[in-house]
Amino acid sequence: MMPYIIALVIGIVRRITDEDAAALIDLKEQGFVCRKSEQIVGGCGSPAVAVCSNGSIAVAFACTRVKEKALVSSICLMRSADPKQIATAGKRFVITSPLQIGNVTLTQTPQGLLLGWRTRSNAYLHYPSRLEKPVFNTLKSNNTALTMLLSEKEKQGGMHYALIPDNGEEIKEAYEAPALFSQSAAVLSGGEVLWLGVKDGKALAYRTQDVCKGFSLVGNVPEIETGRTYSHAGCAKLKNGRVLAVLCSSGELFASYSDDMGTRWTVPKPLDINGTAPSLAVREDGVVSLSFVEPDKKFAIRSSINKDGESEWCKVRLLVSSVGDNSRRPYTVAVGDSFCTVSRIRFCGEKESSVLYTGWKPLKEDYDPVLEAQLAKESKKKKRGRKNKDAVQ
Repeated sequence: MMPYIIALVIGIVRRITDEDAAALIDLKEQGFVCRKSEQIVGGCGSPAVAVCSNGSIAVAFACTRVKEKALVSSICLMRSADPKQIATAGKRFVITSPLQIGNVTLTQTPQGLLLGWRTRSNAYLHYPSRLEKPVFNTLKSNNTALTMLLSEKEKQGGMHYALIPDNGEEIKEAYEAPALFSQSAAVLSGGEVLWLGVKDGKALAYRTQDVCKGFSLVGNVPEIETGRTYSHAGCAKLKNGRVLAVLCSSGELFASYSDDMGTRWTVPKPLDINGTAPSLAVREDGVVSLSFVEPDKKFAIRSSINKDGESEWCKVRLLVSSVGDNSRRPYTVAVGDSFCTVSRIRFCGEKESSVLYTGWKPLKEDYDPVLEAQLAKESKKKKRGRKNKDAVQ
């Protein structure tokens, strides 16, 4: 089934414009992690991915399903030793709530697999489009009844986190997160976990040695300019030990660095990239991937490469393009010498969204200094040749 899905998605999802034809990444495989089904009637989205301590890959995403005659939102977890086989992995629902679940994050830490998520009012819960009206009304009524059992604070929603049990059971105890986290935490050299989140428009850094005992505020990223706020923030540890943060403000991306595990940060500098929902991933050789949503009507997902996280960012390249104009929220992790990106997509005009997996490599000229210099030399040689030809004419 997977080869068919790959062929289908490559043939349709990768419909690109002539402008993008020379700006693609090296696509290795692409396919659906999950789509609407009898088990998941309302579709799925807000995906996150992590490489587990045993080398397997884990993908978590929010989905809408029917449970005990009520429409609920859940977080589904899937694991596979082979990223290309993730679509055939078993589904495990680790969180279930009558509220809407989104903003799912996933990080492998020394203490286990750290899951983050946000809950919002059940008024935001997606109701499946193809349910018959009497069935829909019953499910909606039962969902409302479940919501009434929650405390007033729980009904308001918020950001939460927990360690995923290895025994296959649902998460029994969750903790309130101090900010809105939209991407992975960074695991530092000493095993401490650094999480960069947004609260009241500010980018705040939290650190912990034991994720189940809480996160402590240790620093904040300076403002770009007075009054300007952040909407998304994420960070990653570079090969040399520095921490790189990429932040979004009004659809523009900025970079900041910390040399003391998140306590102090440099003043953010613009990357000259327009984008939202930035996601960072670092390969073992130090090559950094930045994936993000292009803020236009097509919602294309694009990527840029940095050979060490501190050099110039390379040309922005197309990662995922959807004919349904609904590619959103990329979440990227390094897998060996490649990268794996999961993203939400609404496929071929469907009202319910799906989760897409893209395995890819950056083009070598984007991070190999020898090849980069060679290509630059060849380019200059061609320009000189053209000038000489024009002079002769």
